[in-house]
Amino acid sequence: MAALDPGDVAGLVEAARAGRPDFILFEGVALLDAMREVRRALPQVKIVVDFHNLEGPLYRDVRLARLAAPVRPFARLLLLRRLRAAAAADREAVRIADSVWTCSERDAAAVRAMGEARAVPVVPNPIPSWCGTAGAWAERGAGRRVLFVGHLGYAPNRRAVDELVGAIMPALRQHFADAELHVGGRAPRERQARLLGAHGHRLTADPPDMAPLYRDAAAAVMPLRQGGGTRIKALEALAVGCPVVATAKAVEGLALEDGRHFLRAETTGDFVSALSQLFQDRDLGRRLAAEGRRFVHETHGDAARSQSVRAALAGIGIS
Repeated sequence: MAALDPGDVAGLVEAARAGRPDFILFEGVALLDAMREVRRALPQVKIVVDFHNLEGPLYRDVRLARLAAPVRPFARLLLLRRLRAAAAADREAVRIADSVWTCSERDAAAVRAMGEARAVPVVPNPIPSWCGTAGAWAERGAGRRVLFVGHLGYAPNRRAVDELVGAIMPALRQHFADAELHVGGRAPRERQARLLGAHGHRLTADPPDMAPLYRDAAAAVMPLRQGGGTRIKALEALAVGCPVVATAKAVEGLALEDGRHFLRAETTGDFVSALSQLFQDRDLGRRLAAEGRRFVHETHGDAARSQSVRAALAGIGIS
């Protein structure tokens, strides 16, 4: 966590003093310096911390995901000081705040495990605004193209692409020779582009519009095994009605039901089996698409989010 420029912190405090807000919402612990100063200078202003991620677990998962599995136990020891510092920043932010918001009940439980005795409101992540332009899945997905979406500079996503190209897709092509992988994401490395091209797969680098990627997909695949994050890629796939095949890690915290909202897969064989079902049973895909879309719009749509925000603010006396 980088320290903020003192001038920026002072400017924020002066703006708050002049504006006299009912509350200030801080996004995670990146602004911890500013939180401290606002609490000192303006004790009457309510402070809300919105934890899209807990810094300690996220830092651990991201750093360890960059390393090969055999060295991770040793890396935990080498990173111990930084992991403790990240966890301490989380705890300090919780102490300073009048209210701590999380994006899932799973994360709320993690905050309570820090010793937080107050209620921890869950304010779900929003559905990305572009999802309304992607069309209905029943009108697409007729081929055998599977889609992986993610920031390709992020180590867990790179590992997922490697697993798809090296294991899952070759096994799938033994049953469906025309199966194709489409990877879309920011900041792909040259090695990834060469790897995908060499195996006859497709890469869309830095896509300006996500809707066409989902429009051409028979399923969205998410073989994620490490990392943190807010599961936005799962939310957007479900929101546009694209069937999802994913590890439990990829959808954790979303309260999805295997077989109803998505198909869970953990091994290469699991992914091949689930994708084979979707290729052969379009009715299954339509059911998953409909149930997944209904679920996320009910739990993450504007109405649900507005209600959760109002309830969370009411908990600190703001109506």
